[in-house]
Amino acid sequence: MTRGFAAGLWALWALSACNVASVQEQPSVVPQNQCKTDSDCAVGACGGNGTCRSTKGTFDTILFEVTPPADATSIGGVQFLKRVDGVLKSEGALDLPLGLVVKVSGEVTTSPDYCTPQFIDLTTGKTLVSASDHSIPALVTITPSSGALGLFSSPVAARTTIPKQTSWSFELEVPQGDYDIYIQPQQQPTADCPVPPQLLRAQTVSGALNVPLQVPQTFEFNITSPLADGGLEHWSVDMLDSISGRAISNRVELTLKSNQAEYVANLAYLPVRGDTAMVEQFIRLSPPDGVTAPVLLFARSGLGLFSASSGTINQLTSLPTPVHIAGAVTARVTPQPVAATVSLVATKLIGIDPGILASFARTVSVGPDGTFELDVLPGTYRVSAVPNGTASPSGSLAEANTTWEVGLSPSVQAGKVIELNDTLPINGVALDPSGRTDMTGAEVQAVASPASIVTDVLRQSLGETAYVPRAASTTVGADPGSDPGAFKLKVDKGTYDFSVRPRASTGYAWLVIPSLPVGTTPTTSNGAGLDQLNLPLPVVYRGELSVPGADPGSLSKVAGALISAYIYMKDGAYTADPAQADSVLQIAETRSADNGTFEVLIPAALNTAPQ
Repeated sequence: MTRGFAAGLWALWALSACNVASVQEQPSVVPQNQCKTDSDCAVGACGGNGTCRSTKGTFDTILFEVTPPADATSIGGVQFLKRVDGVLKSEGALDLPLGLVVKVSGEVTTSPDYCTPQFIDLTTGKTLVSASDHSIPALVTITPSSGALGLFSSPVAARTTIPKQTSWSFELEVPQGDYDIYIQPQQQPTADCPVPPQLLRAQTVSGALNVPLQVPQTFEFNITSPLADGGLEHWSVDMLDSISGRAISNRVELTLKSNQAEYVANLAYLPVRGDTAMVEQFIRLSPPDGVTAPVLLFARSGLGLFSASSGTINQLTSLPTPVHIAGAVTARVTPQPVAATVSLVATKLIGIDPGILASFARTVSVGPDGTFELDVLPGTYRVSAVPNGTASPSGSLAEANTTWEVGLSPSVQAGKVIELNDTLPINGVALDPSGRTDMTGAEVQAVASPASIVTDVLRQSLGETAYVPRAASTTVGADPGSDPGAFKLKVDKGTYDFSVRPRASTGYAWLVIPSLPVGTTPTTSNGAGLDQLNLPLPVVYRGELSVPGADPGSLSKVAGALISAYIYMKDGAYTADPAQADSVLQIAETRSADNGTFEVLIPAALNTAPQ
């Protein structure tokens, strides 16, 4: 018996039995989770809302992300993160009272014991007004400290202004909470009174935010090597925080000492404030723009063995000589040229002394002729190519991810070819929890699992990029002539968080499969065949979304807000302990009604990926 014929029999049975879902008589009919009594549900129980559901779920810790609509007065577009613990084992009430959105205002001031810095308007070249209260022009950026684990956290930034010619101040609006705050002073005309950036980690923001900068500390960086003959002319030096990758010092050019045998750079820096336990700093040595040379990193702890305020590098005896490479991007099935974006990230460089951390990355746009040329350094590279929407005769083209070896010679190396394969399929059939009704119209998504693409932020700050397979989506029943409930996605090789997302109005919960391998295991080398997937029963929660009102103790309901539910993941499995998590996984989404009420359908359990 074919699946299509079987589905037809189930439809006839449902007409007489008033089953869990309304019958899909035509492809345009969206299935509904409906019931009158428990006997109408092949699995689960009939809830008071007339839907088949589970009364007990798997997840007792959920992170809710709430974004009110743009027209919601002062909270429009603001991102709220609300964690709920220990109450999600069974269905019931789930009110989400959001915190206050506070107007944050303040100043960034230098120490009265410090010199008076002079700032230059980069547009006009004129000296900016100096304030008598030591406040300075700066860009203030605050980012939620909890924004990690693959969940996007929108930073909020504001520049200080001086409308009354008295003080430089800033103003912005954010929910109360803990934030990482980054202060970037405006560019300065001279180095005689530098003001370096300041990073404050995990700071509670509740209103006034005045940031008094301390007198900067100094670090003298020296390089003694044969390169002192001019090989490092116009190279620059700054200091980085290893956790965030942000600069915490001013940036200065190397200068030759009077002995003409040693370079020196005198940095002014401000130590990170806040949670700084066991945090390393790195000295970054960067080549001038347009020069084919690596960025070099030196752990400060290894430089200051004899003095905390200075360090010397003496093992940098040479720099690698660039070579010129020429390559092409083609489709493997039919060797035709492909327009693409090619990225090269060095995993090992030849000619760099042991003990020196070096970074070198290049990105080049490839035109319709598929060819490209560029200068690189000898070494081993992780190479990726992303096709620019090009299709092959057998389907769409996938990203390529390969390894190249670039030798010391010859100085010109041709014949580097990147071949793009076709994308791989994720296919299956999505049915309701009873397995009787197909889920035509439900959205199907595959997005790269956050834990599979985690990269070092320090490396990111150096311009290195990770291979990230592209997201893909379709709808169940999108292909004409396919079996009822069938779907098919075309994706790059990688690890995905896969989901089938019925509309919230249908009464069905999402089906979610975390860490689905595609092309990365022997059984998925040709794609991922998911066969028949039965949606999990929903665990239904209802509540109100509110924020503190104008009057003390009052609440204002929030209408039209997007509410997304996430669970914490560790090694591809759910964990109730956020401190142990390496990523988050979205499992549901809904919107609040005009009166602030909402209903969210949490899957009773996750599905598992085929091995």
